[in-house]
Amino acid sequence: MRDERLVTIAEFGTIAEACIVKGVLEQAGIRALVPEEHMVRLRGGLFPGNIFPVGTIQVFESDRNRAIAELRRHEIRLVKPTPAE
Repeated sequence: MRDERLVTIAEFGTIAEACIVKGVLEQAGIRALVPEEHMVRLRGGLFPGNIFPVGTIQVFESDRNRAIAELRRHEIRLVKPTPAE
């Protein structure tokens, strides 16, 4: 387990879209996380009322630049960093 901060690099309209992009990053050898995906799995299905209307992509901070370059190479839009990051 890495003791490193996760940063959000992209945001999508659905969890499914974020999961597809996660696969793109993982195919390039970049570990990625869609936090909302795990929340859905904990409940055993989709939340009523679509509590998670978006899916986000997180990567380790040291992988940020490489992940952003990979998303740009695939012409995938990026989220602007929030002040907390």
